Formats: sequence, C-alpha cells, structure tokens
Amino acid sequence: MFAVIELPSLVRFPWSGALILGGFSAIAAGSVALARWAASESEGLDLPRGTAWVLGLESIAAAIVVSTVAIGPVAAMMIGLLGMSVGGGLFARQRDALVPEPEKVLTAAGLRRAYAAVRDIRSRRAASAAARKREQQGQPGWKGWIGQLFQKRSENADVGPAGAADPVLKLLRKDGSPVFAEAADGEEQAASENVKRARQMLMEAMQAAATDIHFEPQEQGYFIRYRVDGVLQDVRRLDAGNGRGVVSALKVVADMNIAERRRPQDGTFSALLDDVKYDIRVASTPTSYGEKVVMRLLNSSGGVMKSGLDGIGLRTQVLKQLREIIHMPYGMFLVAGPTGSGKTTTVYGSLSEIDAHAHNITTIEDPVEYRLDNITQIAVNSKAGVSFASILRSVLRQDPDVLLVGEIRDKETAEIACQAALTGHFVFSTIHANDSVATVTRLLDLGLEPTLIQTALSAVLAQRLARKLCPDCREPYATPQAILDRFKLPRNKVPYIYKEKGCVNCRGTGYRGRLGIHELLVMNDPVRQLIIPQPSINDLRAVAGRNGTQFLKVDGLLKVLKGLTSIAEIQRVTT
Repeated sequence: MFAVIELPSLVRFPWSGALILGGFSAIAAGSVALARWAASESEGLDLPRGTAWVLGLESIAAAIVVSTVAIGPVAAMMIGLLGMSVGGGLFARQRDALVPEPEKVLTAAGLRRAYAAVRDIRSRRAASAAARKREQQGQPGWKGWIGQLFQKRSENADVGPAGAADPVLKLLRKDGSPVFAEAADGEEQAASENVKRARQMLMEAMQAAATDIHFEPQEQGYFIRYRVDGVLQDVRRLDAGNGRGVVSALKVVADMNIAERRRPQDGTFSALLDDVKYDIRVASTPTSYGEKVVMRLLNSSGGVMKSGLDGIGLRTQVLKQLREIIHMPYGMFLVAGPTGSGKTTTVYGSLSEIDAHAHNITTIEDPVEYRLDNITQIAVNSKAGVSFASILRSVLRQDPDVLLVGEIRDKETAEIACQAALTGHFVFSTIHANDSVATVTRLLDLGLEPTLIQTALSAVLAQRLARKLCPDCREPYATPQAILDRFKLPRNKVPYIYKEKGCVNCRGTGYRGRLGIHELLVMNDPVRQLIIPQPSINDLRAVAGRNGTQFLKVDGLLKVLKGLTSIAEIQRVTT
C-alpha cells in the first residue's frame, strides 16, 4: 500500500561528494568573511587600493568554481586555500603597517589574541550548553536570571531613601544639615514619591558625570535632559503631573518659594554620593507650559584643587610659562572663552599652585562655586547692590596679595582690576572672548585706555573643552596628508589617528570625558606696541604667532595626533 523508501547505507553513501561540497562551502564562506573584513578595515583606515583587495578576495570563490572544470575539485580547493592564505596575509600585512601594535594581526601577540578569541567562543558555547542543561533540570538558567533581574528592577525602579537602588545619596541644606530627619538606624526617613524621583535622577546624573540637569516643560509633559561632556542628552519623559511634582520637590529642597510660579527664582543645596560632595545650584523660570528648572552640579570634593594645573590638559611648554606668570608679584592674568569652556576650573587650578598660608588670597565670585581652604571667598549680591566693583574697592583695603575677580563684565570692574594689578597685587579673572587676541579688543570695547592694558595685563589664556575619545571603541584610520604637511611630519611618525565609534561604555557617543585645548598669549613688548585704540586683529595674531603662541586649532590638532580626541570634535569647538 505504501511506497518503501530505502535510505542509503553508510557504505554506499557518497562521502566523497559530501566532503567536497563541505570543503567548497567552507572556502566560499571564508572568502566572503575575508572580503567583508577587508571592506570594513579599508573604509576605517583609508587603505590604498582597498576596493581592489575586496574584489580580489571575493573572486576566490568564483575562481574555485571555474577551475573545478579544468583541474578537478580537489586541486581547485587547494588553489582556493592558497589564494585565501596569500591574499589575506598580504592584506593583513598592509593593514598592520597602519594600526597600533596592540591591534596588529601578524604578530605573536596578535596570534595569541586570535587563539584566545577562539577559546572564548568555545567557552561561551559551553556555558550556553550548561545553561540549557540547567533549564532542563528546572533551574532558571541565564534567561531566567535575566528575567528575574528585570522583574526586580521594575519593582524597585522608584524606591526611596531606604531602598536598595538609592542607599547612599543624602541631600543637605545650605548650612550642611540634612534635608530630611534621620531615623534611628542612620538612614533618611521615607520621603514623598516626587522627592524619590528627584533623588534617583540626581544620582543617575552624578554617576554619568553630568554637569547640568534640565527639567523642561512641553505640551506633552516634562522632558529630562542631562548635559554630559558639554552635550545635552535626552534621558526620559515625565507626564505633566509627575513633572510638576518633581519641580515642587526640588524647590522645597533648594529652599525656594513653592507657591511662586510666575517669577524666576534661585536656590542651592548639597548632596553626598558616597564620599563625593556636590554643591547644586537650582534656577527656575516660568514658561508657557510651566516652570522650567535647571540644576548645575558642582563637584566640590576638591578634585580640581588637588591636581592643580596638571589636570587641565596643558602642554608642557604652556604649563611652564603659565606657572612663571602666576607666581609674579603683580600683574593680571585673564582666562578667556565662552560659557562652559572651563574658565573657572582653570583659575581655581591656578590658585591651588599658590601657597595660601604665605599669601592673603581673596576671591570675589558670582556665585561662589567651590569652597577653598585658607582663602577668603566673597559672593556678589546684586539684589543688595553689592557688585564686583564695590566689593573690589573694599577688598583692596584688606591687604590682599592675590585677588580673584570672578568675571570682568563692565568698565568699572576692569579699571579697578587693572589698577590693583599696578599697585602690587596679582589679579586673576575671566572674560568672555573668542580667543586670546580678541580679549585685547574686548577690553578696549569696554572702554579701557590702551596704556592701562599695556601696563597691567600679563597674559591671556584662551581655552575650549573638547570631548575625549572613548578608549574602548575609538577607531584608527590613516592620518590625513594635510595634517602631516601642516606639522611637517613623515607618515611613519604618525601613521594613524582615531575617530569616534560608540559603545555601551560611552553611551553610544564615542566620547568619554573632556580635556582642555589652550592658547596662551604672553604680553611682551612687540604685542604691547600694537595695543592702540583701533588695533589690527591680523597684526596682533601675526605677532603672537611669531612669539610662540600656538592657537586653539593647532593645540587641538596636536591632541588629535596624540590620539586623545578627533578632528570632528576640534572643528566643533573651535569653529
């Protein structure tokens, strides 16, 4: 009734044909994998004749098929293996000439890494098999563990101060007292749901090294954004009710008027995450959709002051010049740049190089950002009529050796600062200007006399903050010839530089952390002679260049050649 299907026996099965078919498939798959690898490496490293390499490796499989008719399958497979070995080896040799030593393939270390990668694949397969066996025995296995992990995370996603997800963040008032009363076990008592959400966002932002948190009301609700490495990143969205509740909670913590929503307000509080203390400034302003709140997170644990000028990315030559300048008995040193370029960090780092016990150091700031030991710090209070100029006049009667004026904003402050620099004091300050040469014209625009600038100003440091490439995912590629020509470097000196890629560790941005790029203008006689009521910017820049000033873009490209940042990032911050 039914047809009988006879299966071939082991003896009669065409084993030779199966082996030949498997060999053809393996060689074809290998040639395709080699071609894909060559294509990706050629694009990333800008290899010469990259397309030719890819086409050559892809043609190996076709060559095997064609040669089979003429010389037989076994000989064709041998030719294919030889072609893959020779072609892949030659390509790897050319690639190794353009990549750093740890990334080379045809070296003993590279072969060991390849062997370790194979072992890692085998171990992962073994672990997967063991997990499947555990699942069959009723144990959860890796899928079950991940499911349980996400289930616990969802249950505890919004826990309060006593919960496991947020155990070490404590909120402090301006006087250092805790915002919430402490329970007998030393932990903060339970707070409202809105405070819990605010604390969770604060901890996330601190762990991500964010400098600002934005609570922005929109028609659909509140959008939360963190500024990380100088760039705003969208984090999450809250509905309108929860967003308003979080804003109210933050205003309570910052000692602001919770009932006032029609006027801008400012407030402050502190937070402790483990042993790291943050001073947090809160600013609210009314918008058409509700109150917008921006918080500035300032790490006040003394990291900048401990590292001094060594931690801000100055080149050795600039660092040596700057240390000579800041230890002068009198004069004025200005740090120039736009908002958020690290000017305050640089002047604080400069102050840390001066012996506070041997000098009377006084700062005038708006507001005081970092608390410094053995230094008198005074905050500007514009509402009470206490300005930079009025405080500066008073401080000059307090026998200061070193003065820090937070920012030069007007003619009166600039004149008093210059006069202080001429009467035996050394003055640090910041100013908004595009570069060091533009700082001179900015002071003239404020109304200062050219002779006052010539005699008082000692040096100007212009700076920007550029994002550092993530060391875990940066990609090398051949150094453009234009950069080599600019610095008169041979290709074998700097055969490759890096660009951003993106990974989990850098949140997909390709960058992690920031470094400074700097431009130091020392006021020597040739520069002073050009300071007239209407100076030529080009003449000032030319004289500065002849006297050794490396401009911002040049300093940035030098850091690109060191593999610290990318060309795209330098163009972004210097354009």
